[in-house]
Amino acid sequence: MLEKLGLIFSSFSYIFQIPFVFYLILRVKKLRIKFIEDDKDKIILVLLFISGVISSLLSSKKLEAFLVSLIPFIFVGFYILGKEGLKESNKNIIYYILLGSSILGFILFVSRIFKFSLYILEFPIVDGNAPRGLVLGVKSQGLSLLLEFGIVSGIGLLVYFERNIRDILKILLLLVFCILGFMITETRGGILGILVGLIVLISNKEFLNQLKRKWKYVLLIVFLFLLAFFIFFNQFYNKLTISLQKGRQGSIYERIYIYLGTLRMIKDNLLFGVGPGCFVYEYPKYALKNFPYVPEFILGELSHAVTTHNIYFYFLSGWGIIGSSFFFYWLFKKIYKGLKFNYSLDKHIILAILMVYFGHVLLDDLFSIHVPLLIGLLNRNKEYTLVLEK
Repeated sequence: MLEKLGLIFSSFSYIFQIPFVFYLILRVKKLRIKFIEDDKDKIILVLLFISGVISSLLSSKKLEAFLVSLIPFIFVGFYILGKEGLKESNKNIIYYILLGSSILGFILFVSRIFKFSLYILEFPIVDGNAPRGLVLGVKSQGLSLLLEFGIVSGIGLLVYFERNIRDILKILLLLVFCILGFMITETRGGILGILVGLIVLISNKEFLNQLKRKWKYVLLIVFLFLLAFFIFFNQFYNKLTISLQKGRQGSIYERIYIYLGTLRMIKDNLLFGVGPGCFVYEYPKYALKNFPYVPEFILGELSHAVTTHNIYFYFLSGWGIIGSSFFFYWLFKKIYKGLKFNYSLDKHIILAILMVYFGHVLLDDLFSIHVPLLIGLLNRNKEYTLVLEK
């Protein structure tokens, strides 16, 4: 029961992800022993630690950089929690992600329609007047990521698992609120994440065959997307036009400005980076002095950017190419290993949810415990029998 509630509420808000992690820690016995799974893991993680120490020693904020360099190991710990601590079936976990995300979408939609806001002191419980949503202190980008997980989960369940009309209607209802909430957040990273997730979903032949059999529901989902789009058409249209206008505050050119400065930083500190977590201190040295498509009055603000708006640039600028290579090698090796054996459609849906994240973070540097937990989920089965070809 606690696992079920933890999955639902952690898919509703990042705030609930913290107690859910503590619950899983208490549930997993001998976590420290299970942290390193094999000799290859030991080598990779030791090299990652050493590279992080070197990056920290070379940085301007040595202690802070060292503490941040431990983040990948927290990620590894979450992976173990997913592998050893989650006991529900894959289908149930996917459903609970959808349910939690739909609750978030419902609150976003209702608060927007009724312009309802609730604050405790200065902390926002919900703010229906916030242009792109605000729930439990989380703004549009973070909200969008959770809703994307729900949308891909719902489509996966609808196409592959559900057979009777009652379950189909229930999934469709939950999808409606995920889609409406997603449209309110109107994030570019979210659009990219959804596209990547859907492409991965339809890349499987069996999933595609199920999709053809349920073409009526596919059309209905497309209709829901279109309906939600036109409900918020002015909001989306304004966002799109602003994004593409040269010299307009909030345009894509602001991101390009930050990316170009970050690439200069990476080039000068290619091997070990400027130190984990030290981007904010070093970026002003590499910010462009001028940029033709960014207004002069916000150049100063952008020159002191606190985020890379790209998780891959975040690691490359902080850890350098050496540390980043060790971490991403470990990460994608675990995904590949989890998919290689006992491959099934429920694992394929989990892969699509993961790819939503890896697509979204091309334009943002976000994190959710869903990522390591789901990678751990892929690796739960110890019986290496290939049951379904990709």
